[in-house]
Amino acid sequence: MSEKLTLLRHNYCRSVEVDGPPDFFPLERESAQGKAVLEKNPTRVQQLQRFNPHGLLQTYRDEQTGAELPVFVVFNLEGSNRLNAEVTMTSVSTGAEPGELASFLPLERAQTFVRNINAARMRGERFALWASAIAGVAGLLAFFLSHNPGVTPTALPFLVIGVWSLSAFLAYLVAEFLLNRIYPWKKLILSAEFDGILPASTREIAVTAKRRFSNLYLIVDQQKRWQSTLLRDPVPRALDPLLIGELKKGSRRRFFLLDQFDLTAAEQYLADEFATK
Repeated sequence: MSEKLTLLRHNYCRSVEVDGPPDFFPLERESAQGKAVLEKNPTRVQQLQRFNPHGLLQTYRDEQTGAELPVFVVFNLEGSNRLNAEVTMTSVSTGAEPGELASFLPLERAQTFVRNINAARMRGERFALWASAIAGVAGLLAFFLSHNPGVTPTALPFLVIGVWSLSAFLAYLVAEFLLNRIYPWKKLILSAEFDGILPASTREIAVTAKRRFSNLYLIVDQQKRWQSTLLRDPVPRALDPLLIGELKKGSRRRFFLLDQFDLTAAEQYLADEFATK
C-alpha cells in the first residue's frame, strides 16, 4: 500500500451527507411509473467521503536533477491510460480544463528546473540584445561617416531611426539563428502511464457511480515514476489507486472518495472472471 495515498486519504477526506435522486436507468426515467416517482422529488441520503483536491499539491524533489515534481497523477477512468504534460519557462500544459482534478497537479513547480536548464540560452539572449544594439550604433556611424548630400533635415530623423532599426534587427536575426543551433530552448516533457485492471468489486462501484457522477478519476502515487528524457528511469512499484467521483453543477465541482484498491493482475482477472468453475 502507498503511504502517500493513505495519508492523502486520511488528511484530505471527510465524511459528508449527499442528497440525490434515485439511481434510475434512462429506461426507467422515461416510463410512466418512473416519471411519477421523479415528480415527487424524492431524495436519497448517502454517506460519502468528500475529497479536498488541494491534497494533490504535494511535491517531491528528484534526487538526480533537483526538479520539483508532483507526488500524484490523475487519470480519467474513461480517458487515456497515459497523461502527458509539457512544462516550459512560461507555461504548463496537461490538456486538463480549469477545475478538473488533473488541473490541481502542481506542475508549475517544475518551471524552476526548466529555467535552470535554459540558463545558457538566457545568457545568449542577453548577448543577442547587446549585439543588436551595438550593430544599430555601428550602422548609424557608417551612415553619418558616408556622404549623403541629398538628405534633407526633415528626412534625417526618419533615416536615423530606419538605419538603426534595420541594423539592429538583422544582427538580432543572425544571433537568434546561431542560438537556435547552439543552445535551443529546452522544455520538460513528463508522462505517466496507468497499467492495471480494476478488481471486480471496484468495477461494480465505478459502474454504479457512473450514473450519478460527472467523471470518475484514479489518483496514483507517481513519486519517482515520472517518465522523461531528462529524468532517470522510473522506479516500478505496486499501485493502490484512489477512485474519485466528480459531481459537476455549473462551474462548481465537488469530489468524493469512492474506493481505494489494489490492482488485479491479468492472470488473476482471467482466472476470476472466465475460468470454468
